[in-house]
Amino acid sequence: MTILNTLPVRPASRAPRAIVKVAGVIVPAWVRWSVDNNTFYQADTFRVQFAANALPAATDAAWFADQSEAFVEIFAGFPADPQNFSETDLTSLIYGRVDDIDYDPVATTITLTGRDLTAAFIDSKISAQYQNLTSSQIATKLAEAHGLTPVVTETKTKAGNIYAYDHVRQMDQRSEWDLLTFLADQEGFNVYVKGQELHFEPRPDDTEDAYELRWEVSESGLPSANVQDLVLSRSLTVAKGVTVVVRSWNAKQAKGFTAYYPSKGKTTQAGKASPFGNQQVYSIVRGGLTQEEATQLAQKTHREITQHEMKLRARLPADHEVTTTARVRLTGTGTKFDQDYYVEAISRAMSVDEGYSMTLSAKNHNPETVPSP
Repeated sequence: MTILNTLPVRPASRAPRAIVKVAGVIVPAWVRWSVDNNTFYQADTFRVQFAANALPAATDAAWFADQSEAFVEIFAGFPADPQNFSETDLTSLIYGRVDDIDYDPVATTITLTGRDLTAAFIDSKISAQYQNLTSSQIATKLAEAHGLTPVVTETKTKAGNIYAYDHVRQMDQRSEWDLLTFLADQEGFNVYVKGQELHFEPRPDDTEDAYELRWEVSESGLPSANVQDLVLSRSLTVAKGVTVVVRSWNAKQAKGFTAYYPSKGKTTQAGKASPFGNQQVYSIVRGGLTQEEATQLAQKTHREITQHEMKLRARLPADHEVTTTARVRLTGTGTKFDQDYYVEAISRAMSVDEGYSMTLSAKNHNPETVPSP
């Protein structure tokens, strides 16, 4: 595993720049914007504020008020020539549809808020069941229906087989995004929108590169770090151990199944016991599962619960090295918080008075709490 960012950090001047396009037109006079990149299965969001009295006549308040549908694209980066640059010198952070335009004539501001093109799938109800198509064929079909480029890894199992047991109801009255996330979960895939592409592909493995947050204390006892703010937390409810029990009755096999994770008799924290009670037990009743499916559900639920044990939130100067697919590695505190974390969200913001910063939120279990499967 390699480190994505350059350490140690050296003092240097920065000249971040940004371009905001609305309805395909570069609109100046923005005073601040933010882009929230969420983990998979959720839409990324944006917020842009303009100084209305500084807008050119071609894109003034009346022009904004006339828009019935508009798309925003935000570019940011560090161009070689900060006084002469274009969007090709920057990185596109989001492309999305505007949900709301707010005009405040007293404060003379116009604020746009919206979501990336995940919204197209969230806002569309399923119009067919697609039993005779594979998951990848469905993803491709839905992407093309919304004018997105499919970046899809081929799968083999038809959706009709995924729906075969009575534990999965047909997706009537659900959104297309519900269907895509369900299929991705069944295939062990990630599904997300990037720019004007729909990605439906295998989850990255544990060898992915890491973005390091390094805490150091000098010989004189003075701390330093490549962050401006750092907050760490640990859920002791999860730390004392979690067991997931899945019970299922499979009508097709006329048989009941029970699955435990971790298996019975396994401790979840190096054999330690708590004087205040046993570990937490989460029970799930789900019809129509096989023994293997019940075990897989128990493992998946256990992983989702325990990933909330260790949490990290950091604010630091923005860059584009860290993404929602990378890990965040904390080092140097000399505590159990020194470990790898999975990114939950990245919020980047730029303003004329505060510069360019980002906030990372990440989570994971502590290695001592969760046993290897």
